[in-house]
Amino acid sequence: MFKKLFLILFFINLVFSQSFTWLGSLETPYAEAHGVSDDGRVVAGWAGVYSPHYAWRWTPETGMVIINPLSPGRSAEAWGLSANGAVVVGYGFIGTSNIYRGFRWHNDTMYQFGTLGGSVSWAYDASYDGLVVVGSAEHSSGYNHAFRWKPDSGMQDLGTLPGALRSVATGVSLDGRVVVGWSGFPGQIHHAFRWENGVMEDIHNPAFGFSEALDVSGNGEVVVGVLGPTSSTPLKAFRWTRTTGMYDLGTLGGEWSEAWAANYDGSIVVGWAEVSQGDWHAFRWTENNGMEDLNVTYANIIPPGCVLRDAMAISSNGRFIVGRGYNAQTGRDEAYLLDTQGTGLTEDKFSETNLKTLLVKRNFLINYEIPKKTDVKLIIYDKLGKEIKTLINKIQEPGKYSLKFNINDLPNNVYFYKLKIGKSFKIGKIINCF
Repeated sequence: MFKKLFLILFFINLVFSQSFTWLGSLETPYAEAHGVSDDGRVVAGWAGVYSPHYAWRWTPETGMVIINPLSPGRSAEAWGLSANGAVVVGYGFIGTSNIYRGFRWHNDTMYQFGTLGGSVSWAYDASYDGLVVVGSAEHSSGYNHAFRWKPDSGMQDLGTLPGALRSVATGVSLDGRVVVGWSGFPGQIHHAFRWENGVMEDIHNPAFGFSEALDVSGNGEVVVGVLGPTSSTPLKAFRWTRTTGMYDLGTLGGEWSEAWAANYDGSIVVGWAEVSQGDWHAFRWTENNGMEDLNVTYANIIPPGCVLRDAMAISSNGRFIVGRGYNAQTGRDEAYLLDTQGTGLTEDKFSETNLKTLLVKRNFLINYEIPKKTDVKLIIYDKLGKEIKTLINKIQEPGKYSLKFNINDLPNNVYFYKLKIGKSFKIGKIINCF
C-alpha cells in the first residue's frame, strides 16, 4: 500500500520591491476582501453599504468584477476563495424573501447550496482546489449546524459539541481534511472547535468564557480566532496549537483584537486590532516580532493619509495580504492587496507547473523553457537553507524541458527549490505530507 502524497507548490517570482494596490469598492463607500490566491493574482470579497451588496472577484487583468448573485438584484457576499483562485464561496439572498443560501462560484457558474432541513445556509471557506466547502446551514431543529460539502457526497452535517445547540464552520485546511469553527451553548456561550476524521474537538481555553475559531492554517495544525469573557466584550485574537493550547496574541494598544487568517504552517497570523478605542489597524503576528501594525511596517508604500483597517486573508506562502482600508484619495473604505515581497519581470520565460497534477501524483514535476543557450541550476534546500540535492547543474540548449523528481525520497518536511536560468531565478516552496 503506497503512502498518499499531498504536494503543493508555491511560486515566488524574482524579488525587486514590495507593493501596495487599492482594488476599489465598485464605486460604493465600502468593500471588504476575504480571500487571496497563492500567486496573489486573484482576490475575492464583497462591496456595498446599502442593499444590494455585491460579491466580487478581482484580477490584474479584469479589475473588480461583480459575481452574478443567486437572484437578480439581491445581495450577495463572497467570504472565501480557494487558494488556486478558481472557486469563490459565500452567500446570497434568493427570490424576494429574507432567505439566503450559500453559493459556490466556478467558471461563471453559481451553485446554490441547500440546507440541513431548515431554510438558510452560508458558505465561509474552501479547500485549495475548491472541492471541499465549509459553512453553516439551518438544521431541522431550527439551529444552524456546521457543514462540510464535497461534490460527490454533498453536504455533511458536522454536528455540535456535546451539550451545544448550534455550530458554524469558518475555515478548512488546504487538503479539506481539517475544519474549524465554533459551537454555541445556551446563554450565548461559544467554544472554538477543530474537526477531523468525524470528530469535533473542543479546543476552548477554560480560562476564558468565550472563543470562536475563524481560520485554520493550510496544514490544519494551527487555529486562530477570538477569545474573551462570557459577555464576549472585549475580544482578543488567539492562536492555538496542540502543544501550546489557546493563547492571547494581545492588541496594538487598545482593548480589542481579532485573528482572521493564517498562512500554511500558522507561523504568520493576520487580523485587526485596536490602537486606541475605536481606532482599528490591520496587524500581522509572528513569533519573532509579535503583533505588528501593517501601517507602520509598510508605511513607505502605503499612500499618505491612508489607513489599513483590517487584514482578513493571507496567501499560504505568507506573501500576499488582503483586507479593507481607508483610501484618502477617494474617501472610501476599499479593498487592498499588499505584496510583502514584491515581484519583478525577468528576461527568461518560465512555464509554471500544473498544480492540480501535483496534488494527486507522487512526483515533483517542474516545466521550464529556455529562450537561449545558458547555464541552468535546480537545487533543493531544506527549510533552514541547507542544500539537500542538486537536480540540474549544466548548460542547456534553447527549448522546453521537464524534470520529474520522486519527492518520496525525502523525509516528510518543508523544502524549497531554486531554479536558476542564466541570471534569472525562481524560488518555490514544496510541502509534502505522506
